[in-house]
Amino acid sequence: MAALRPAGVTNQTYRFPFPGQPDTVEGLIDLMRPTLDLALACEPDRIVLAYTPEYMAGGITASQRLRAFIEETTGLPATTASDGVVAALDALRARRLGLVTPYLPEANRNLEAYFSGHGFSIVNIAGFGTARERRGSTSRVPESAVRDAFARVDSPEVEVLLQVGTALVCAGFVADLETQLGKPVVAVNTATYWLALREHGIADRLGGYGILCTS
Repeated sequence: MAALRPAGVTNQTYRFPFPGQPDTVEGLIDLMRPTLDLALACEPDRIVLAYTPEYMAGGITASQRLRAFIEETTGLPATTASDGVVAALDALRARRLGLVTPYLPEANRNLEAYFSGHGFSIVNIAGFGTARERRGSTSRVPESAVRDAFARVDSPEVEVLLQVGTALVCAGFVADLETQLGKPVVAVNTATYWLALREHGIADRLGGYGILCTS
């Protein structure tokens, strides 16, 4: 998101403690609450959340609850990763997905239910299964492995290739993947920041990050 920042926009970044992947949105909210209080000290205009709760059971409700909590707590508009992905897919008019995730099979089934509930279908899915391992394991998945996963989930039926899991490397090579595979690629962090800018009335086109960021 720092790389995506247009001139005149500042990103003030605050991390919340992450002792392990929370199973419920209430557990996630408990982790986030003190950090939101800290973030307000910089007088932000918008809160952007780079975390995706779609892996939870009832992911649609969880994502709605999370955004409502942020906005009610801070009194500010919020953009979440969950909103960013759905808005990006809608903007690209894509319904059939090839999905790359860092999650285990149970969480991937929750993702399928989440996207189905929004009117999308997952044609193929590849998960790395890192989410229950030690902290930071998702961010250690190498770029080459993520690229291979995209190649595995691509097929003629797939309209758009999507990556979720905000610690999984992807945004920096989206444009290259689009050239290689010949279809749109959406990275969750790019989609989140793109939506935050657009919701805030900032229309800058961000070259080098795929077709979404030129819309």
